[in-house]
Amino acid sequence: MNHLQIRGRGCSAMLSLVPLCLVLLLASPANSQLAPEASAVAAANDSSSVVVSEHTEVDKEPGKPQPSALGSYISGELVLSETQALKEGAQTPLGEHEEGLRRELAAARAELDVMQRGARDLSAQAHVLADTVAQQAQALKEQQRTDEALALDLETAQRVIESYRAEASLWNNEKAATLGAPPSMEVSQLAAKRALDDERHKVELLEQELTTARQTIDALKAGANLAAVEQANAIRDRQVAEAAVKQAREALELGRERADSAVRALAIVRKERDALKQNSIELSAALDQERERAIGLARSLSAAREAIDIVKGKRRTAAVERAPKARTPASAHASRLSRSGAQPVRQTGLAGKTESEGPKVTATCSAVNHRSSRRIAPNATTEKARPRPVKNRERNVCRRGV
Repeated sequence: MNHLQIRGRGCSAMLSLVPLCLVLLLASPANSQLAPEASAVAAANDSSSVVVSEHTEVDKEPGKPQPSALGSYISGELVLSETQALKEGAQTPLGEHEEGLRRELAAARAELDVMQRGARDLSAQAHVLADTVAQQAQALKEQQRTDEALALDLETAQRVIESYRAEASLWNNEKAATLGAPPSMEVSQLAAKRALDDERHKVELLEQELTTARQTIDALKAGANLAAVEQANAIRDRQVAEAAVKQAREALELGRERADSAVRALAIVRKERDALKQNSIELSAALDQERERAIGLARSLSAAREAIDIVKGKRRTAAVERAPKARTPASAHASRLSRSGAQPVRQTGLAGKTESEGPKVTATCSAVNHRSSRRIAPNATTEKARPRPVKNRERNVCRRGV
């Protein structure tokens, strides 16, 4: 019975090691691969491919330092370059700047989505690794219990072997004591000898089973040591995965903060654009008002010029009508002065001066009107549309000339 119990327990221990080995092989980093979930986003954004490659390298090389910090640094550099592009784009037209901000915001959101998927993948891997470690720990506990049971069975088998050896030595002593006994005693001795041989054969079988059990125990101990090493590796891989997940979360939070800052910058730029639009509308309205005012002034100036031309025409007509009437008194006065000799020269000089100043006054008035008309333009701005005030002397000269 003890022999069957030892063999059954050894077989059950070996069978319990089979699923443990299968679990270790399936959970080994050399056989784990990540599905390329972010392939579509990686075609649009190169940073997502960097993140996905980092996740695959976490599974393929658990013993090396993970490059997730490099991915977060690259994503941080990308967001910094986007922020610099936002600052440089403030000098570009508002429409192009807004479109650039929208594209950069979309790229940042795509990168955040990729990082979130990567974090979810790493979290799933961490959960799977934790389950594997828990299974390995459970299998190790079961193996320890099996080792303890085998040790107890071995002690029991050793005690049985010692008892058989004691019985064999007792039978040998009895055989030596009964060498001179009668034939009936010899028959009983033969029977005892046969029984002793049977017991020796049983002892040999038990020793063989004990050797097999010891070999099984050694194999189980080697398996336990291997499982302990695998458990240590799994714990280290879990720590590395947790560190990678933590770094991915930090990078994700940093990306979210920078995306929020980009959104705030976009809102500020939109407010500035609206303010500039409102200012442009106000300036356009003021420009329209000044244009209307300049047009009104030009119309008033044209009406004034027409009135001046009418008045000039009337005065010229009146002067032409008065000219024949004034010639007769002038000739009589000239004949009187010709007698004295000095006065006609002075009067003649005065008349010549008056006649010579007439064209000059007319030219001066036309020049003044020309300058005032040039200073008033319909399409000029507010300050340029205001006419320069004509001096009082020029106005008086124009009036006297007229």
